[in-house]
Amino acid sequence: MEKVNLSNLIKTLESGSRPKGGVSDNGIPSLGGEHISKENLYKFDKVKYIPEDYFNNLKKGMIEKEDILIVKDGATTGRVAFIDESFPFEKSAINEHLFKLSVDSEKILPKYLYYYLVSNKGNNEMMKDFRGATVGGITKKFIDFVNVPVPSSKGVQYKILDILDKSQNLIYQRNAQIDALDRLTQSAFLEIFGDPVQNSKNWVSVTLEELGEWKSGGTPSRSNKEYFKGNIPWLSAGELNDIYSYSSNEYITEEALKNSAAKIIPVGSLLLGMYDTAALKSTINQVECSCNQAVAFAKLDESIVSTIFVYYCIQIGKEHYRRLQRGVRQKNLNLTMIKNISIICPPIELQRKFSNTIDVILEQRSHMEKGLIELENNFDSIMQRAFNGQLFIDEKVSNL
Repeated sequence: MEKVNLSNLIKTLESGSRPKGGVSDNGIPSLGGEHISKENLYKFDKVKYIPEDYFNNLKKGMIEKEDILIVKDGATTGRVAFIDESFPFEKSAINEHLFKLSVDSEKILPKYLYYYLVSNKGNNEMMKDFRGATVGGITKKFIDFVNVPVPSSKGVQYKILDILDKSQNLIYQRNAQIDALDRLTQSAFLEIFGDPVQNSKNWVSVTLEELGEWKSGGTPSRSNKEYFKGNIPWLSAGELNDIYSYSSNEYITEEALKNSAAKIIPVGSLLLGMYDTAALKSTINQVECSCNQAVAFAKLDESIVSTIFVYYCIQIGKEHYRRLQRGVRQKNLNLTMIKNISIICPPIELQRKFSNTIDVILEQRSHMEKGLIELENNFDSIMQRAFNGQLFIDEKVSNL
């Protein structure tokens, strides 16, 4: 396959602009980096809008079918999405955090190019233009770094697309199954206990302070790099993403514990984030660990409550409990606020019955997640072979 520079395969490369007058809750959708997920799909739960008359006067940044959108800066720099027939908006635009590629379909199939930019090889080439220390990004010059392997005929491109689409759809289906199990856990909770905030079933209420001794962690001195070369998991609030945690991004030493406010957290404790957007993110640790000062934790009294029950109680009522956050520049919770959170406390036998149900669902979820990893690895392998010219020989499909 011939390698063609990306600049020769597109009609236009546009950056969006910050809407004058800001955004609102109605009008024409304005998409940014936060609307593209790590699966290269769209997230429409927090879409903002621009006035239609402002949209009609735009000179650039209007989204059209078969466009490719790329996050240009911030934490999600390099994420890519494709505008296909499933895109729900007839009119929409990008803001200043996205690039829009309009593809020359005479030279290359737009979705074929999208898959190349999603692939490890294509994305790595694109990110060669990444610059910036804390919140970096890429410029329009990224197209100079991307060289796309283009098959000699559109027929081969279509065949590659067919295989990649089928592989990608299997991943989407598995993700949908996992999402369905997540919804099932909440449905099971609500069916048994009702709304935990409204307390429609008039259960007894308790504060978190009544259920365990709550503490917060600490951060060893960063000036001593040896502190972060240990084997004790050390969690930040941003890592509290799953119901159970087994590891962390950083590990500290015993010496770090002795010389900081960090503490050993007993296995089976409930950890709650306290700061900003991580407030009330939560996990239950399955190994001894420690955490920073932005995390509160307690080993709950299992004779009163099931820890899994409390986890779901707080997660389902999270938006209500987060109203406690205080602050001007950054809204946080503190240890006292955590202790004062009031939750329902049904009979322990009923909580344990719920926990047993959740254990079965989580076991199924774990099995599906393992299958998802296999599907994703297979998809990556197929993309690598496709863009190395190994899927087709003389325009015939090789054995996968």
